[in-house]
Amino acid sequence: MSASRKPQFSSSFLESYTYELMSMPDEEILEGQDIDAVKQRAANRIAAANQDAGRKRLAAAKARLQKQDEPVAAQSSASLDEMKAYIRDAANDGQVTLAARQLSEMSEADTRRLYAQLKQLQDGQGGNK
Repeated sequence: MSASRKPQFSSSFLESYTYELMSMPDEEILEGQDIDAVKQRAANRIAAANQDAGRKRLAAAKARLQKQDEPVAAQSSASLDEMKAYIRDAANDGQVTLAARQLSEMSEADTRRLYAQLKQLQDGQGGNK
């Protein structure tokens, strides 16, 4: 195994370098530069970063809402009898294991929930049946 060609800086070197920068006055660091222009560039970068973060948060929120709405669309597209038939077929299919259930005794909410879970499993497996 070959040795790394990157220089290895000791922590004491980095600490002394950081201490030196921190102890320097701003005027010395910004020597030869327009302070107002530097401040404006920094403010622009911060504003752009905030806008980008806001766009990402909005996109993530939209994706969460869309994901929440998908099972509702699947539930509303099938009747309760179709859902029970689908659950009955899935129980006899062998691809999933279901606890013994009396479909006639299941509440509508439980039937819809189980149907949505089975559909989600089927979609996660690439729709193979």
